[in-house]
Amino acid sequence: MAFITFGGLATGLDTNGMIDKLVALERRRSVGFLELEQAESQAKQSAIGSFEAKLLSFRSAASALREVENALSRKASSTDTAVLGVSAGSGALNGSTSITVNSLARGAIATSSTGVAASTATVAATSGTFQFQVGASGPTQSVNVTASTTLEELVTEINDLGAGVTASAVNVGTSSSPDYRLRFASTGTGTSNALTILSDPTAIGVAVTQTASNASLTVSGFATSFTRESNVIGDIIPGVTLDLKSTGGPVDVTVNTDVKSVGDKLAAVVNAFNDIVNFVTENSTLEQETGSDEGTVNAGPLAFDGTVRAIVSGLRSSLTGSMSGLSGSYSLLAEVGIKSTQAGTLSFDRSAFESALAADEEGTLELFAGISSSDGVFDVVYDWVGDATGTGGLIEVRQSGLKSTLTTLQERIQAGERSVSAYEAELRATFASLEVLVNSLQTQGAFLQSALGGSKSS
Repeated sequence: MAFITFGGLATGLDTNGMIDKLVALERRRSVGFLELEQAESQAKQSAIGSFEAKLLSFRSAASALREVENALSRKASSTDTAVLGVSAGSGALNGSTSITVNSLARGAIATSSTGVAASTATVAATSGTFQFQVGASGPTQSVNVTASTTLEELVTEINDLGAGVTASAVNVGTSSSPDYRLRFASTGTGTSNALTILSDPTAIGVAVTQTASNASLTVSGFATSFTRESNVIGDIIPGVTLDLKSTGGPVDVTVNTDVKSVGDKLAAVVNAFNDIVNFVTENSTLEQETGSDEGTVNAGPLAFDGTVRAIVSGLRSSLTGSMSGLSGSYSLLAEVGIKSTQAGTLSFDRSAFESALAADEEGTLELFAGISSSDGVFDVVYDWVGDATGTGGLIEVRQSGLKSTLTTLQERIQAGERSVSAYEAELRATFASLEVLVNSLQTQGAFLQSALGGSKSS
């Protein structure tokens, strides 16, 4: 509500200033403290949101160690990478295998036996249909040609079929004596990508010059060779992808535990947990307000938050507690290099972890990912965070409570603002009445003074 007033014209008082101060005091009483409470609740809401994000980051780090097939990362090596490249993935097991590459998989290639002087030169004397087939049972692919069809146009028409081949015009001559030939090849390897020329009405004589073939390799432990249509093979050694590059061998393929990678995963879990603890600590400070005579203390947004403390406490207990039902050597993370500090954070001794892993790899895996009858430590913490941050969890309940509080505070602030506006209107009306009264009295006084002064002079 806007007011336009000219206070103190009759009384000489700064009525506008007086009203402003009275209204400010009333607003502080009716609204100011509510706004402070609102700001505190908003700060808590924001801090809880950030806390939840850090919990989810921790959960993501823990998830890398809770699955048996992923917890212990593996790395594969080849004794001759020029013949055979290798990589290890999920499900790879430690061990060594000898492989000989007998032949590589290749696609089919068809070329023209007769060349033309330019890619824009024509390739047929009469009209007809150029036809070919990809694979033994593939559909017939057709391109209509005429006496005006150029090599360039034939290439485009073949590529536009989307038949699993790539065509091009290749100059096998020189710039001064060009000799352009048609070349088209199957995009895939293996016998299922064989090319067959069914009909060739051109004058350039297109024929298959390289037949498609499968890769062949001999693997130790198997009496017969393996054949595959691709040179990238992932179904012979569990969890290992072979990349055949040339014939040769035998090549030894070895899979070992990637100790550094596992250590990095553990370090990521420790760092994520410490990030949570440090965040809560930073947002739980208690500081006495500077210059406060009454010892006023400013508290961080999470200083007295029971929900946050319950979650951190439960998470810490899950990480430092003993796991039961495991058959290996370890039941505590402290036994593999992860320990609690006096500050409530975790420390990670990579050297101790590597020693523990070397002493009992299977026991370390059980501690992380559990066994069929018992959970591992990272199963437990993953589920704990999931319950806390999921639907109906502690975080959602806490945020719902804060949202309700903020809604109520906003309603009370709006009501307070209305009350302050009404109070200001009442004050201005009162002071306006006072001005009218004083002005009336002054007018009467002036009249009496004038009248009395006039009687004397007569």
